[in-house]
Amino acid sequence: MKRKVVLYFMVIIVLMLSLVMAVFWGALTQYYEQGMAGTFRNRAEGVWPVWDEGDDLYYRSLEDYSSLIIKKYQYDGAELELLNKKGELIRSSAGFYKKKTYQVDPSVLAYETVSEKEKNEATGETVLAVYTPLLRDGKVAGVLRYSSSLTGVKKTISGLLGYGLLICLGLAVIVFSVSLRLAQSIVQPFKEITSHTRELAKGRFDKKLEKTYQHELGEMAQTLNFMAEEISRTDRLKADFISSISHELRTPLTGIRGWAEMMDSHDGLTKEEMQFGLRVINSESERLAKLVENLLDFSRYEAGRIELVMDEMRLDLLIEEAALQMQKKALAKKVTLELNVIPVSLNADRDKIKQVLLNLMDNSIKFSNHDSVISITQSQKNNLAGIQVIDNGIGITKDNLEHIMDSFYKTDAKSTGAGLGLAIARQIIELHGGSIRIESNYQKGTAVSIQLPLYEPLKKPEKG
Repeated sequence: MKRKVVLYFMVIIVLMLSLVMAVFWGALTQYYEQGMAGTFRNRAEGVWPVWDEGDDLYYRSLEDYSSLIIKKYQYDGAELELLNKKGELIRSSAGFYKKKTYQVDPSVLAYETVSEKEKNEATGETVLAVYTPLLRDGKVAGVLRYSSSLTGVKKTISGLLGYGLLICLGLAVIVFSVSLRLAQSIVQPFKEITSHTRELAKGRFDKKLEKTYQHELGEMAQTLNFMAEEISRTDRLKADFISSISHELRTPLTGIRGWAEMMDSHDGLTKEEMQFGLRVINSESERLAKLVENLLDFSRYEAGRIELVMDEMRLDLLIEEAALQMQKKALAKKVTLELNVIPVSLNADRDKIKQVLLNLMDNSIKFSNHDSVISITQSQKNNLAGIQVIDNGIGITKDNLEHIMDSFYKTDAKSTGAGLGLAIARQIIELHGGSIRIESNYQKGTAVSIQLPLYEPLKKPEKG
């Protein structure tokens, strides 16, 4: 990856420097050529006209003035040729009088100076030919053609391009050095993060990325650390769950097996003891069945195999029914269930909502103090029905509150149950399109708030 980063940088810099050199070459060429053309044009415009220097008896045509014109308008280092308006050669500063005709651009006869690159037939060199109009009384009398070899200009441009190339090579070396360091700064964190992910893949979730990276790499490192923490926490929860569920399963099974063996022998057992043993077996069997049912429910919810049986129901009546069912347990702990409900209809799965209510009431009774009150309030606002269960029990610590609705999570590892009640309750409420929120102050109490959408009857189609 490091080589690729450096290669990409070098490709970019080579392309950029090539473009710069091309623009530099074009600018130099244009600068020198335009400079030469401008010099010749200024020379032609700066000479005082020769038309008044000749005698009218002997100087009548352009050919008669040709010698004076060449003498006055010639420029050192350039060959000057006098052409008539048809481009025919009249006289040359080089002394050649061979009959020759040039193709004159029409714009020259329109008072413009034109420069063109041409090839010298005698020497084979490329020359810059500048055609500028020769004026007499405001009219074009002929054409002055200046020509100069571009060999010297090319050498000058080549020399400047050589210097430019050396500068570009120096820049390339600098960029290469910088790209190496930059590539190292980019690739090294990726290597460290990749190495860390390999460690995570091996199950070493206790290791963390201690270095602080910038921008997206920093976010990636934080995400990996967070993921490792969550996986470690989940593993701990699974280990605690296995330990807890083993204990939860073993306890009722031990009771059932022990009383079954005693009753099988029935030596020395009274009738009352036999009845007590039957009650223990029945109670422990119900406890075991409830535990297994919770595990099966959770498995179905996690797999998305739960189908709700939706129907219209009265939420207030369901709350009263659940409270009545929990009344015996509340009385045993001298806890008062205080209801405040109003008639509200929902479109929901009655059994599933009742399961949530029983779980919340059971938790409130379990963790409430003796001779305390549990307030169960039901309300309606906008298109939502609200349920609030408030107790004055032992409450939940801040650390536990963050995970209280996670699967297999228990605030006390020694407490009964698998830690699935609230996790299942949350999934049931969310399947109904509602929400559940738990607020708690340690040693002061807990408030559980639920919101569910109200019942909306289907509109019957209007008769046409």
